[in-house]
Amino acid sequence: MTRSPEISQAIFEDVKAVVVVTLDIEDQADDLGPETGLYGNLPELDSLTVVKLIVALQKRFGIGIEIDEIGGDTFDTLGRLAAFVESKVR
Repeated sequence: MTRSPEISQAIFEDVKAVVVVTLDIEDQADDLGPETGLYGNLPELDSLTVVKLIVALQKRFGIGIEIDEIGGDTFDTLGRLAAFVESKVR
């Protein structure tokens, strides 16, 4: 398993909260950490919910995300997603 880049705890917790609400997985929230696999591991995360999640993250953080900025590993783990968001916030 690959390590997630260093991310701030506050950003991670906010991204995690957006993921939990968007995917409606409140019952799994306590089990989600930086190394938690997302796309391909969570059945709730499919191509449609990826779009919903991107929109929700843009609204929550006031950022713009272009489709060509999203690499194949962006949704690999929760930590990678949080690092991507953090890079957009800075």
